[in-house]
Amino acid sequence: MSATAQVSDPIKSGAPQRRSEVELLLTCGRASLHDSRKARVKELATGDLDWDYLLQLADRHGLQPLLYWHLNEVCAADVPERHLQLLRVAFQRVSALNIFLTHELRRLLSLFAANNITAVPYKGPALALQLYGNVALRQFSDLDIMVHPRDVLRARDLLLAEDYALFPPLTEGQQAVMLRTQCNLPFTRERNRLVVELHWQVSAPHFARPFDTAGFWGRLGDAKLDDVNINLPAPEDLMLALCVHGSKHLWERLAWICDIAGLIESKQDLNWRRLVTQARDTGSERMLFLGLQLAKNLLEAPLPPDVGKIMAADHAVASLANGVERHLFTPELTPSGIRGYFLFQLRARRRLRDKFNYLRFVATPTEEDLVRMKLPAALTFVYYLMRPVRLVVTGGPSHFH
Repeated sequence: MSATAQVSDPIKSGAPQRRSEVELLLTCGRASLHDSRKARVKELATGDLDWDYLLQLADRHGLQPLLYWHLNEVCAADVPERHLQLLRVAFQRVSALNIFLTHELRRLLSLFAANNITAVPYKGPALALQLYGNVALRQFSDLDIMVHPRDVLRARDLLLAEDYALFPPLTEGQQAVMLRTQCNLPFTRERNRLVVELHWQVSAPHFARPFDTAGFWGRLGDAKLDDVNINLPAPEDLMLALCVHGSKHLWERLAWICDIAGLIESKQDLNWRRLVTQARDTGSERMLFLGLQLAKNLLEAPLPPDVGKIMAADHAVASLANGVERHLFTPELTPSGIRGYFLFQLRARRRLRDKFNYLRFVATPTEEDLVRMKLPAALTFVYYLMRPVRLVVTGGPSHFH
């Protein structure tokens, strides 16, 4: 599979017509802007814009930092003073929180290393530095740390010793259910000011087939987080993980699509053949292709011709991408109700086997189900009986994090 990417014109004559506010936000959804994009930003900013709508859109999609950064650099004088100030305040708030969380991540990674636990930062500050070169430019509110499955309990105990608490509180029996059926445990400290999600897999076993554990840990790369040596997932593993995450949450945030585009553009040596093979092996190729299609459609991310041909052969990918794009910039965040959510997830899987596994995932209790009732280990099956009832009552899973 060729690693040579097709470079697309940043301003396509055949691009779909979008509101100027949307186009401006899309143009600013990158780590850096070349001259033609800077000119487009200035052109749009001096046009007839609904600035209130633009700021609401940026807030909803987690793109206030990038929007402020580029507007302030390119055409600050053309932005209404009140709106520039609102963006500046939002940028400063995000920057302060990100610096605080980055400091805590460095501390926790050093703590884990001192206890012979290899811990991999997943998303958050590490991704901000990888893709944007500045921790302030990617909005996040918690820390995601992945450890080897054999180290989960030791890592949990270290967090508990650091005054973190499970959030929500779970008994040992309930934690055992989570360890068996899910992919992470959430912890909190300082009245939810600090939230850490401890991962041992990219996704729950029935949501997507697990990555090969030995392969994932064997492919880790070395990096720096300020002055701390860290490990990061291989770019191919990171790409697939981000696409699985985005699909789980129906690609509700444009910032997640910006991450995909940023990873494509920053990793010129991405092993596309291995990435596609791994996606097939985990039953997640349609989730991968959906993320890539959205990055191409919305941010002109360059894709290798061979990958484009494979994507085009699966007609469901373009259909799913069109559906996501319809909801990105409308008042309705996602397909409405439990039916829309489940139909999306079923369509995001090609094989009958993976659709069936997803139905098993739907029936698997989450921490929200477990915390409602404390049951002895012998009655764990009751959680599975309660799960469909709760989904019907609440109108669907709480999937947005």
